[in-house]
Amino acid sequence: MIISRQSFIRPFIVSLLVVSVTSSKVLHLLQHASSLPGSQFALYLPTFFIFEALLCVAAWGLLFKFTGVKSLLGTAVTVAVTSLSFILSSSQIGFYIVTGSEIRWDAATAVGNDPEGRKLMLSGLRSFLGAASALLLISWLLKYWIYTLIDHWMSALFSAQTEKTDEEGIMISPQRKSRAARLTQIWTICAAVVIGLLRLTRPQVPYNHMSQTIPFSFFQALGSRPAELHQTGDQSFPLPDLIDEPYWEGPHDHFKGWTPGKPDSNTKKNQPAWASGNLPPGFERWGKEESDRDEEESDTLKRNGTSRNNIYSPMDDPLRITNLDREMLEPIARALKKHKVPITHVVLVLMESARKDIFPFKAGSHLHEQILSSYNTQDPEILQRVNARLSNLTPNAEKLTGEGSGFSTNHNISSPSGGWKDPTEPGMGGINVNGVLTGSSLSFKSAVMNYCGVGPLPVNFMDEVNSQNYQPCIMQIFELFNQLKEDSAEKGRSITGQYDEQDKLNKQMGFQKSIYSEDIEKQSAKYYHEGMEEINYFGYPEYEIYPYLQDVVNKTIENNERLFLSHFTSTTHHPWGTPAAYHEEQYFAGDGLMAKHEDINKYLNAVRYVDTWLGDMMKVLDKAGIANETLVVFVGDHGQAFPEDAPVSGTYENGHISNFRIPLVFRHPLLPALQITANATSMSVVPTILDLLVNSGSLNERDSSAALDLMNEYEGQSLVRPYQATHNGRQAWNFGIINPGGTMLSVGSAAVPYRLILPLAEDFEYIFSNLDTDPNELSPLRGWSLEELIGRVQRKHGDKAGKWLVDAEKVGKWWIEEQKSLWNYQ
Repeated sequence: MIISRQSFIRPFIVSLLVVSVTSSKVLHLLQHASSLPGSQFALYLPTFFIFEALLCVAAWGLLFKFTGVKSLLGTAVTVAVTSLSFILSSSQIGFYIVTGSEIRWDAATAVGNDPEGRKLMLSGLRSFLGAASALLLISWLLKYWIYTLIDHWMSALFSAQTEKTDEEGIMISPQRKSRAARLTQIWTICAAVVIGLLRLTRPQVPYNHMSQTIPFSFFQALGSRPAELHQTGDQSFPLPDLIDEPYWEGPHDHFKGWTPGKPDSNTKKNQPAWASGNLPPGFERWGKEESDRDEEESDTLKRNGTSRNNIYSPMDDPLRITNLDREMLEPIARALKKHKVPITHVVLVLMESARKDIFPFKAGSHLHEQILSSYNTQDPEILQRVNARLSNLTPNAEKLTGEGSGFSTNHNISSPSGGWKDPTEPGMGGINVNGVLTGSSLSFKSAVMNYCGVGPLPVNFMDEVNSQNYQPCIMQIFELFNQLKEDSAEKGRSITGQYDEQDKLNKQMGFQKSIYSEDIEKQSAKYYHEGMEEINYFGYPEYEIYPYLQDVVNKTIENNERLFLSHFTSTTHHPWGTPAAYHEEQYFAGDGLMAKHEDINKYLNAVRYVDTWLGDMMKVLDKAGIANETLVVFVGDHGQAFPEDAPVSGTYENGHISNFRIPLVFRHPLLPALQITANATSMSVVPTILDLLVNSGSLNERDSSAALDLMNEYEGQSLVRPYQATHNGRQAWNFGIINPGGTMLSVGSAAVPYRLILPLAEDFEYIFSNLDTDPNELSPLRGWSLEELIGRVQRKHGDKAGKWLVDAEKVGKWWIEEQKSLWNYQ
């Protein structure tokens, strides 16, 4: 075979297409291979490559079997398809290198439409370029081999003799190959028949998803919404025996009663005394017009435990379990009676990617063991030096939570303001809650839960901004208090306002004033200065808002106002950048291993940076003299998985427990230092704040009456009272939206240690874990169908776990539709 030097372009195009689509499919299959029995995977393996084979053969034909204008058109089409496949495959491989996960093109295009989202995508440019370079190199090396293989196969399949030459100058000596051609035809036909039969008889799930081919899957994602498994529309509560009339509860005091499904149970005939006049945004359902509409439409209300659109009724919620009828936890009740615990101001700090196991970082944790194991030594001197560095990681988190790290104290803090020395008396400092899970691993869905006490919308990204919150947010409640008396409030926040329509969300939730990175970077900004350093695609280091924070606090004192302030940290967000002058420690072993642990090492340095910042925030309150009358709530928006924790890193389509365990602290110097455990979600933040405000005597009589009434409207329980895991056979269910929101749902219960990852689309597995026996989810059980998973769960964990799994799937599917109804989602 003689090949002309000018004949490499078209063979290279074919080779690039073959390598791109094949590498994409191989990666796709490898990510799912472990979830299937090896025999089934091997049996159906040929069916996964049907469309790739057809696409490559068609491209070969368009390039080499036409002449003239048809050749030009065929070449243009093939180049376009090849270029797209090459870019998509490089993106898929690059995304896998960064996250260990699989890219979804519908979500990628949505992120790409957001300016800040494009910055997020560009952070993976290095991995993309590396993958693209590898594909180009492999394609170049294999170009003639791949061309020759396809040419010989097609020539033998469709003719008995090859051509003497083709238009690219590839000369092949004519040989009689009739016998070889017949054998090729026979084997091709047999293979096609067998593969076709396997394709027709294989199960749809998960094999249809595993057969998806770039670029077809890309165009499919552009043209339609992701197919949902559980789009069942209106439905009754799936466990009706638990909400029968014998379990109904009558109203008393501020408790509205609990009568799910009872006719006229959620018709508002008696408006509370505070619900008069022009109510603030968020209180529409208490207005007179809404109340009249309730009366007119009472005969059309949905029954059997399902709410009406955008109207939440605690009386009709079959999942609601309240603990407001229980006495407050004894140490808190005793402190409130013995000492005055004023709460004039409330500060809520929402901490980006704050895993519970780093707030504070503890000796003996899974992450600590991973760090020590990277050194591969038992040398006590080396391990002592490592632990000395780790002891300085989160000293302020230790003070705020009251939890010891387990390391010997060696806190050398370096910060612009000299570090924070906690002035709180021993045994005091507030409530640290263990066991809390976020309700969403997407930051702003989590923010809605923390500020408004509502469940998020289980669809991709922030469709919440296109609806109205079905509960008033804490800022709107404070505005109600202001209207009941002639007072004012100052509110502030700091982070970029452009990503995922956060600025719209803040206005919707009731923030009167916000400070974003877009504000402080203007030359007209009060504290603008040269050399402001952007550390990631979301903005600047936290310390850039330090003077603004001081101004807000000082202004509050000067005007004798009550303050609600919220701050959203950002340094611990990917890519975990810190200022250039900040000294970064190496926590994991070196010697070439740092590349493996580079991301989590950067994350830990960002954690240390933010820990110092939190201490300096507390110093502002101490210096202003308002610390003893300020409730500071520290809560994580979600966690952050790394390869050291799970096969998939990041929060995107990753239900691993490290993405869900978060810290929650209610800090007040005059409250007792209390460690409590509650398998709750951050939906409890708002009712707990209100409970503390009322019982600390920090509200006047009218505000207290309104707060007591509103506390009974929320789904979450108060965390300063004994948490009710069960009530009359019902469980306190917990739900967690998995980033980006519409693909998977985490379902758990405060009554048991079990956890289910419920797929909302056909291309995801069911995943079950028992957090008692596997707290770090190192070996969860998986199945492509619920029936398959139930059998595995029963064999390993018993019939009780299998029964819970069945109920969890039913309740999870019901909750999804209920949330869509509450958010008026169409």
